[in-house]
Amino acid sequence: MPSKEQDGSSVVSLRLADTLLDRLDRYLDWMETRRGKTSSRNRIMRQALTLWLDSQEEQVGMTHPDVLTEHFHNAYTSLRSKHERVEIHRLRRLLNWPTGRFDTLLEKLRADSQVALHVDDPSGLGEEEKRHSYEVNGQLYLSLSWQA
Repeated sequence: MPSKEQDGSSVVSLRLADTLLDRLDRYLDWMETRRGKTSSRNRIMRQALTLWLDSQEEQVGMTHPDVLTEHFHNAYTSLRSKHERVEIHRLRRLLNWPTGRFDTLLEKLRADSQVALHVDDPSGLGEEEKRHSYEVNGQLYLSLSWQA
């Protein structure tokens, strides 16, 4: 029987008030009857937590471009050894940002000529490392270097 475990995830036990659980069940019923969409409690709770965290991060300034750039540069510096290039998949793993946030900032840094993207040879990378690199317009970039 295949495992239902997902890479990069953890099971969390959470006690919820009955009234909150009732509201969640009513919402799920409404989604199914009105919109024809079925979903699970777990999926809806993951979505709600993601939206709430996104909102909180934005509210306290964690998603301001200058703050993100500083975090990105600090991560780059911590991963850089003798070489100027850092593998993009390693930056993604270290920062652990949502894909859209990472890609948006990376594209902004590239457009502002703060980083240079490099194609490199992908033969030494696994599928997950390739997937966590940066692909745009059919070109797969595996590493970057800071230009400023």
